Amino acid sequence: MLRAGYQGRNPVSPLYARQFTIGIPSILKGEYDEEKGNIIGNRSTASSFALIGISGIGKSTAIENILLLYPQVIIHSDYELNGISMGYLKQIVWLVIECPFNGSRGTLCKNFFEAVDSILGTNYYQKFASKRMNESDLIDKMSHIAALHCIGVLVFDEVQRMQKGEEGQLTMNFFVELHNKLGVPLIFIGTYKAVDLFTPLLANARRASGMGAEFFDRMDKDRKWDYFLSQLWKFQWLKEQIPLTEEMNELFYKETLGITDLVVNLFIQSQYLSITSGNEKLSINLVKKAAKKNLKLLQPMLTALRTGDHDKLKKFDDLKPEWIDINSFIKELPGDVNIEGSFSKEHKKALSDAKEFIKYVSFAESLGLKKIEAVELVSRLLEEENLVASNNYVVNKKIAENILSITNSTKSVSAIRKTSGKVIDSDNNYMYVIGLRAVKEKKSLVEELQKVNAIAPFNEFLV
Repeated sequence: MLRAGYQGRNPVSPLYARQFTIGIPSILKGEYDEEKGNIIGNRSTASSFALIGISGIGKSTAIENILLLYPQVIIHSDYELNGISMGYLKQIVWLVIECPFNGSRGTLCKNFFEAVDSILGTNYYQKFASKRMNESDLIDKMSHIAALHCIGVLVFDEVQRMQKGEEGQLTMNFFVELHNKLGVPLIFIGTYKAVDLFTPLLANARRASGMGAEFFDRMDKDRKWDYFLSQLWKFQWLKEQIPLTEEMNELFYKETLGITDLVVNLFIQSQYLSITSGNEKLSINLVKKAAKKNLKLLQPMLTALRTGDHDKLKKFDDLKPEWIDINSFIKELPGDVNIEGSFSKEHKKALSDAKEFIKYVSFAESLGLKKIEAVELVSRLLEEENLVASNNYVVNKKIAENILSITNSTKSVSAIRKTSGKVIDSDNNYMYVIGLRAVKEKKSLVEELQKVNAIAPFNEFLV
């Protein structure tokens, strides 16, 4: 993600200096060219990613642990490429911004200035935020600083706090412009409330940017849960340590329902209670007492999850999303989608269809379409013609037929499609396109036909 995002933003490229000559606000307000480039002709190579899940599951911690594998700031003082010197530059490799509770874009910009000042020692907050600038000016300044310091990836945490409705639409429009016109990769972290914020942009922004998503739900009581609790169990700081029994395993899952933060908290509080009681040994009764004392305020939420009561779950809309909303989100998302946790089974079909969608887009691209054209074609075929996503042969055949019909106006294609004055039938059209691709890429025709399920494997009828 970092490497790909920097491909279109080389600081020694003339385009880097030109964007400041033209002006960042002008680029943000400008239109796209035919190649989806901004007004200075620079095309974004950035991608975006959303991590959505229940509160306390470890989303922010997971992302930050990955980011900490990279230096946050790189200072370039004498960098030169092909005779072009970049001079002095403080590059921000990654930056995490927590969205404000009031959902204000202006406050979000101020949080950004503070975060940059804290790692670079600059005074952007004093320079911009302390003045009486309106929201639009603050957004322009934030975008300018993001471009100036070549931010590798910008992470927006607690994104569900940003306002919904029209305000949420404006917020997402700003994110999309930052991503598509300035080429800054974005990561969004939030609870299921954030899905409503993304929904208005499903058809356009995400398809253009190739956004992927990961859904983190609470753990099922399976091998992952057993492994997690067994590793946590090693951190007993008591005089007498006890082994993890099946009864204790059941109790911890019953009290926390596999929510990571609650599991860790209950484990800590149980030990604290054990130490203060002078016993210094965990027991079933002691863990129950700790859960009753420390998870008391969370009982309505846990009861709603435990019973699966739809009406009760609606009161806690960041616990479990509407099934239809999430399925629609997955269906419209052309990037990689993964679901971890207890509700993954509910969305198995939607997730499978999303993966098939990506394969069909890649197939259409291999036949000569651009990414955005491939996405539009596959989307139209699946929606308008009611094709079953799992039927690879039928869908791939339709894709090939449509590509041939699109290019039929050119002389070369017209000549190809006609043999002795007769148009080749649709099956042959499909095979012919596959054959052309195999010859062009110097690949085995048999293997290429097997990939799209056009021919059966040699051992299909072997017992």
